[in-house]
Amino acid sequence: MNSYILAIGAAAIWSMVALSATRIVRYFGSYNYNLLRLLGIIVFLFPYVYINWESIYFNQSIFSAIVLSSIIGIIIGDTFLFICLKRLGPRRQALLFSMQIPFTIILAEVFLQTLPSFIELIGCSLIFLGILIAIQFNKTIPDDDLENIQGNKYAGLFAGIGLALCQSIGIILMKPALESTDPIIVSYLRVIVAAVIMFGSLFFIKNNQLWERMKDIKKTIFSIFLGFMGMGVGMTMLIIALKDGNPGVISTLSSTMPIMIIPILWVVTKNYAGHLAVVGATLTCVGTGIIFLS
Repeated sequence: MNSYILAIGAAAIWSMVALSATRIVRYFGSYNYNLLRLLGIIVFLFPYVYINWESIYFNQSIFSAIVLSSIIGIIIGDTFLFICLKRLGPRRQALLFSMQIPFTIILAEVFLQTLPSFIELIGCSLIFLGILIAIQFNKTIPDDDLENIQGNKYAGLFAGIGLALCQSIGIILMKPALESTDPIIVSYLRVIVAAVIMFGSLFFIKNNQLWERMKDIKKTIFSIFLGFMGMGVGMTMLIIALKDGNPGVISTLSSTMPIMIIPILWVVTKNYAGHLAVVGATLTCVGTGIIFLS
């Protein structure tokens, strides 16, 4: 039960971050924003990791899982996320992100033999169907900058699907490594690996304007704060949930972010989501309730 609550909590945090980060991502660029938020997390979580560090993290199998999960889930996956967010906006990005539900359930069964129970599968199916209906049929404002498509829409589509797949693979890689480790330290190490690789590759990117953009102190601080909330708090909550929960179910619950975005967008844009969006949100709530009661 606690795992389910944490997964839902992670989705709530990500929904707020996704809406708040859209304009910041478009200012810094996908790669630069990803790097900035990682650097912020390293600073904020260092005291906890320093106090609770153990030699177990030098174990080859655990370290390998952390490195692979970091490269696939953070460097590749989150770069896809911000490419998709920048081009398609938070609503469409959330729709594509929900594809991680079937991806994770299938991969978990293939590699971990952890297929959810029949009742849980019904709940997961209702959540997935509800998300698709709610986001697809959500009424939007054509000239709102959170809804406008910027750049190549097919690049955004590819990035969104790649994001969902990378997120699923990252979850599957981490599940075995969490059995004997501290989820917060594991989350921190994933960030360290990603930050080192991204910072090193920064010097090979031509015409990168990170240093110039960082002169806007307000936007820089805000991006670091959003990074800490999304990755430092949200992702850590997901990893803690993953330690004790079924990967497919945890992934499904954490994918309810699109449903949480709908009422927030309604308040921000003053645009009613529409009856079908409400139906989809209701299906998702029913599916979530089934999982909690199973």
